[in-house]
Amino acid sequence: MSGNEKTMNLADNHGEYVAGIDPYKVSPSCRYDHHALVAYAEKVGKSINDLSLEEKAQFIEK
Repeated sequence: MSGNEKTMNLADNHGEYVAGIDPYKVSPSCRYDHHALVAYAEKVGKSINDLSLEEKAQFIEK
């Protein structure tokens, strides 16, 4: 690169792109009820990855 070209440092701009987005309050669109799934996993003392397919299937939205 010559010294005349502009460069963008992503670390400098990262805050602008993620500011104001709180995925815990405004969850992204998905085909299952993520909040209920997390609450269930916590209730039974497991991580989501440790839940069986039958347990996860309860939270799929139809």
